[in-house]
Amino acid sequence: MVMDVAGTILRMYRVAKDIVQGNILEKVVTWELIMKKKGQALIVPQVDPEFVISCMPDDLLNTLFRGREEYVEISCSSSPISKDDILKILDSSQIKIYELQEVYQVVKAKCPYKYRTTGMIVDEDIGEITYVLSTGGTPFPGLQGVLVDLEDLGADVFIASGDSMRSLMNLKDYGIDLGRVYPVASPRRKQEIVSDLKKKYRRVVMVGDGLNDLYALMAADLGVLTVQQDTHPALMLRQAADKIILDIQELPNIVMALG
Repeated sequence: MVMDVAGTILRMYRVAKDIVQGNILEKVVTWELIMKKKGQALIVPQVDPEFVISCMPDDLLNTLFRGREEYVEISCSSSPISKDDILKILDSSQIKIYELQEVYQVVKAKCPYKYRTTGMIVDEDIGEITYVLSTGGTPFPGLQGVLVDLEDLGADVFIASGDSMRSLMNLKDYGIDLGRVYPVASPRRKQEIVSDLKKKYRRVVMVGDGLNDLYALMAADLGVLTVQQDTHPALMLRQAADKIILDIQELPNIVMALG
């Protein structure tokens, strides 16, 4: 079983700031922001948000990445864009650290669970960061029991997430083997993960909730769309899924039905 994280096993609270308009946007869907136009990419820096908070607010955001280029990862994009191009945009950016600090503080106040992360959306045409983002998550009720039941049923659980490994480390508290965690997985990478696992397992189930899970849902032997976070998913997601569930606690029964 391959599972997404944000919105699938964790209920998410997302906040973004539109740099141009100066507006704080709560409960955003990151994928929708990215897909507004071509040439946009979600950047997930593998940097502890608490380190971001400790930085001088008026320093440029690019000071977080200079000398730490290996920590910059592209989670997903609306069209192909290279990491080199992303690094050039970040290096020349005039956005200041306080923009990222602001959204993170909003999330931290509402999400006491350890899973918190920060990121930004870069626009290739403008050559600048257009949104800064922060996300926090809390486990859906019954998650621990679901994972135990899946293990008892003989299901190997893998995680394929667009988030950084730093953010996903806390999954070990739920007994998830970190060796089976695939971080910073783009939509196509999730599809590859499912396809590779199908060569090793009799059946592979993919569980996801968003458009970034679309290809993986289609590639799996059984694609399960969970709408516990969002009860109004895109039509193409509904069409791609073999099953739609309202609660993550339905998964063990689905596995049992597979035989």
